Formats: sequence, C-alpha cells, structure tokens
Amino acid sequence: MGIQLTISNHDGTNRSFELTKDRTTIGRRRNCDLHVALPSVAPLHCEIKVKNGLIQLLNRDPDAQTFHNGNAVNTANLIHEDVVKIGPVEFIVSVKDDETVIRRL
Repeated sequence: MGIQLTISNHDGTNRSFELTKDRTTIGRRRNCDLHVALPSVAPLHCEIKVKNGLIQLLNRDPDAQTFHNGNAVNTANLIHEDVVKIGPVEFIVSVKDDETVIRRL
C-alpha cells in the first residue's frame, strides 16, 4: 500500500511526503517523522498508524486539535482524498494499493 500526504503551498506548488513506516509522527519536534516548524503545531501533534490495511489518524496532544475532513477528531480512519489539518497546514491523503486507488464506498 502506498500512502502520501501532500501539502499545497500558497505559491501553487505542492510538496508530497511518502509514508513508509507503520507509524508516522507529525509535529513541531525535530525528531518527528514529518516536522512542521510552526508555533501553532504541537510538539507531537498527531500520528498516522498503518496496520492490517487500515490507516488511522490519532491526535496526540489533548491541547491541540487535529482535523479530519473539517471535523476535530481524536481518532479517524483515513482513505484516499481525505483532508488532515493541523494548525494552518492541510494535507491531502493519497492511498494506492497495487496501483488501485482506495476510495470510500
């Protein structure tokens, strides 16, 4: 399964991050797998876990909000084209399994 997070920048460019581990941490800490150096992002804001074909978003800071498709969540299952937002940063989720795009039924 291939999973990517893509950020759209204000200048119209995109930046993509391939998630290659079973657990990907996202936050302001330098040792996070995806480092977001903004004061409105918590040191360990959230993580994405992949297990048995399920992709799960987990909020990791009770004082910070993690959004899934516009809703604040503690946990959420992710699929293709979902939107994850932490602070001012929005990621578009891309999921492919053996060259097939996984979508919500």
